[in-house]
Amino acid sequence: MTVPISILFYRGDDGRYARQVSRVWSRGTTWLLAMICGLRYRVEGSENIPNRPAFLACKHQSAFETFVMNIIVPDLCIAYKSELNSVPIFGWFLRHSKMMSVNRNGGASALRNMMAQARAESNKGRYVLIFPEGTRVAVGEYGNAHVGIVAMVRDLKLPVVPISLNSGLYWPRKSFLRYPGEIIIRFMPVIEYVDKFGKKDLEDLIKIIGYESCRLCSIEQH
Repeated sequence: MTVPISILFYRGDDGRYARQVSRVWSRGTTWLLAMICGLRYRVEGSENIPNRPAFLACKHQSAFETFVMNIIVPDLCIAYKSELNSVPIFGWFLRHSKMMSVNRNGGASALRNMMAQARAESNKGRYVLIFPEGTRVAVGEYGNAHVGIVAMVRDLKLPVVPISLNSGLYWPRKSFLRYPGEIIIRFMPVIEYVDKFGKKDLEDLIKIIGYESCRLCSIEQH
């Protein structure tokens, strides 16, 4: 038992072992959700994931997608709010897994730091998971565009894969309740040409993942 624990504190692995442990935890959590709550998930459109680094732009309705994506996509770099670094044990794993910490109140310096982290990790062949609305939103609702993403996409010139889901139906925002059912995570066709990606493109991206997520939640859009 001592050897696996000591490996986690080894700094020469660049977070690889900590990420492996987090994936084991994620698989265990999804198994428990299926066995205890009757909550399962299904992935659609995985053929739309490029075989090279890309931004995965996901709708954010619950905590579910923050860990299940760790199972679906190998060696994922997840953007998360820096406040989570102070959470016992969980924050330690985030820091040592080389995920992308985002200070939402840090201004221009925080944006530069976020871009540097994304560039460094994507250069290692990792996908970068981003939430274009910046935070969780309730089913049927749309959040505000997180404009720092525009600069990051144009700077790194990585393709963008929109991702829609219906996790909020079964794991509601700000609720401890979990409901049985099947969460659908849908990868949509990749956006390849991002050299001129701008605010309008980001707003369209949010509309795309929002509209498709509403369809998955059986909510009519007008």
